[in-house]
Amino acid sequence: MKLHTPTPRILIFFIMTLFPVILPLFTVSKEVSFNWSVFPASQVYLFFFSLILIIANPELRPEKKHFHLWKKILLIPLAFLLLTLLSFLLQKLGNLITKGPAVHIQKPESSGQWIYCSMNFLFSSFYEEAVYRFFLPEALIWLTRNVKDRKMAIADCEIISMILFSLGHIYMGFFSVLNAALAYIILRYCFRKTGSLVPGTMAHFAYNLFQLIVSPL
Repeated sequence: MKLHTPTPRILIFFIMTLFPVILPLFTVSKEVSFNWSVFPASQVYLFFFSLILIIANPELRPEKKHFHLWKKILLIPLAFLLLTLLSFLLQKLGNLITKGPAVHIQKPESSGQWIYCSMNFLFSSFYEEAVYRFFLPEALIWLTRNVKDRKMAIADCEIISMILFSLGHIYMGFFSVLNAALAYIILRYCFRKTGSLVPGTMAHFAYNLFQLIVSPL
């Protein structure tokens, strides 16, 4: 069956996207296990799925922004620093209430493992930016384009996307959920300001890698 209008196609991708989005909501374990010795094939799959989301839904892409390249480059360290600062403050606040880290992740032990780890973080960062900062909010905004109160509808779409992204971190505890909500705002701003996923992806990747490096053994 051919899809002659963009609405069915967007709905199909929306439903396909909801499965990996909803699954983390049911994760309860605080022990996160990664085998850094294995090529991150699943993350590569998610990376290509992200590319399909972007290429197959051109009507969802924002208009090209007249944002200078140097500003896009500068936005990466600024977003990274803001993400790191907020995370640090929330971790300190969380440590006053709870004992120990919310989640334990084993660090890579060799250069090869660090390469696979970096690839894992890079591909997963792009996937999360493509899904949560581009597709979900933009698809919701597009699907509610006929709602009369556009400002309220757009705000609701942003809030729903933020909640879905935040609750995906619920297994790490309340402060991780709050941290994810603030991260959503920062990274979504990067996308809306530049019209590109690159600044947010690079800041997200740098943040995840830095958090692993400074995390306790």
